[in-house]
Order: sequence, then structure tokens, then C-alpha cells
Amino acid sequence: MKKIFYLISLLILSTSLKPINLEVYICVSKGAKKYHLVKDCNGLSNCKHEIKKVTKNDAESKGLTLCGWED
Repeated sequence: MKKIFYLISLLILSTSLKPINLEVYICVSKGAKKYHLVKDCNGLSNCKHEIKKVTKNDAESKGLTLCGWED
């Protein structure tokens, strides 16, 4: 009985939680291919353009992938 109650509770919690909209950093450049979890990432040190905070979903929709320094 406890197991069933526990499973039902988990199901209710998992369906009521909103997904986290993670914010990441990108270099606003035509040649940019990566997004970064922290603004101080070594991968952003070469950015000569604006560094902008966007959602991870937005970055991935532009075809950007996670920086190799941070994976």
C-alpha cells in the first residue's frame, strides 16, 4: 500500500512541475556554434561581438550545441 501511495505521489508531482527554462550565454555572431553555461567560459573569450543571455531552448533552436569546455 505504501508503495502505491508513493508511486501515485511521484506521478502527481512530476505532472505538476514546470520545466526549468535554463539560461545560457551565446556569442551573437554568424560564426557562433556553441552555447555556454557560464559567462566566464574559456570558449567565450574569443567572442568579438555581443555576449547575450538566452534560454537553452532558444540557443538549441539556432543550431548551437554545448561548449566543449563545459560538457
